[in-house]
Amino acid sequence: MIDAARAMGVTNVRFPGGCYAAYYHWKDGVGPTSERPSTRYRADGTWPAANDFGTDEFMAWCQEARAEPYLCVNMGTGTPEEARDWVEYCNGEPGSRWADERVRNGHPEPYSVRYWALGNEISGAWEMGYTATPEEYVRRARDFATAMKAADPTIRLVLSGAHFPIGFPQPNWNRDVLYPLYEHTDFISMHHYIGHDYADDIRERHAKMGVTAVFEHLTEYMRLLEDAVDVVRQDIRLVNHDKGSPGKPIGIALDEYNPWYKTGDDPQCEDGLTEVYHLADSLLVAAYFGIFLRNADVLALANMAQLVNTLPAVVCESGGKGFYRQGISYVQELFAASRGHTAIDVWADSPVRKGSYYPSVPLLDVSASHDEASGEVLLYAVNRDPERPLALEVTCPAGPLAPHEVATVGGGPLDTANTFAEPERITIRHRPADAGTPLTVPPATVIRVRLRPDPAVRR
Repeated sequence: MIDAARAMGVTNVRFPGGCYAAYYHWKDGVGPTSERPSTRYRADGTWPAANDFGTDEFMAWCQEARAEPYLCVNMGTGTPEEARDWVEYCNGEPGSRWADERVRNGHPEPYSVRYWALGNEISGAWEMGYTATPEEYVRRARDFATAMKAADPTIRLVLSGAHFPIGFPQPNWNRDVLYPLYEHTDFISMHHYIGHDYADDIRERHAKMGVTAVFEHLTEYMRLLEDAVDVVRQDIRLVNHDKGSPGKPIGIALDEYNPWYKTGDDPQCEDGLTEVYHLADSLLVAAYFGIFLRNADVLALANMAQLVNTLPAVVCESGGKGFYRQGISYVQELFAASRGHTAIDVWADSPVRKGSYYPSVPLLDVSASHDEASGEVLLYAVNRDPERPLALEVTCPAGPLAPHEVATVGGGPLDTANTFAEPERITIRHRPADAGTPLTVPPATVIRVRLRPDPAVRR
């Protein structure tokens, strides 16, 4: 799993994450493993935990995987004191109770965890600790934030925003929590599972629709996420202006995202959780990453849900039998090459198809980044047409660019999927670019083109 995470380019992992966070008590997961209690976090006996993978094990895992830890505190069954103690355990210098406990457990140096979430989806009625109004969340979150920052004032806090800001029962949730918690705020969260929630929900009908109709439907509704990002961007901008700090960097944390619509009735999904991701889903994940690049000024933190076996990037058999990577993981690896670059604006003149929600849907989804050190541009293009290739003509106001290398994920039937028997049906394929040959994006494919300033043309 560590090898897979490194290959994917994972840089940030959220723990414990999801609805489990509202039941998780971190003190059950530290100290000698033989002395840790076995717990069940729901009255019906589900979610058993031996607690043998706790805070210290997670930190060691992140270090090996070269990923930064991101901790989500328990605002369901937990308390501000418990959250404060967790910050002290992770970040405190020796000389205080919980920092000394970390030292006794064999970890003398602080972990220096930067990112902390104030609850998971606590604005939703399904969540333990549900806060029905922004005012109720503010009252509780202020206590947690104050206690946690007393242990380490340098931590960066993620508020629990509207689960999705368009059509949310509390229409001004984000602004109503940003104003009173402004001094504590570094990020505000949102979650998005394409095909699972809101107007795009097809869980009950996707099997009857067929893979092509499903893909066209969900491709169109990815635009709703980009609209939602812009809604939150404007909320942040308004609050910053009202507070007299127009430049304060409050970010959006999309700390759960992925396709999710087949579990429960997919015969390939034996446990209801290990969703089989087809090529169509890989192209949807490419659409997510296009949104990330185009909105990198504000959408500053994103966590694919999840890494292994549940809505997984990676499917792993227990007992060390092995694993395989699903196609969505190769899309993340493709886009990870833009880490450290500057996202740049792009404009695409693309053929369109008629939409059912939006008037039209572009068939080409384009994003790009720029490496200022080398001058190289990475251009990403997703062909949403499953049958026709699309020509790609690139112009740049700063001067001519020549294609150097092309990497692709996709091509073939939309229902193509990786398996243990065929683990690389979907993978990254590289080829050099022929400067004399026009670029094309094959059907149902995402490409990454490395472009360099053209030395043959006078700038």
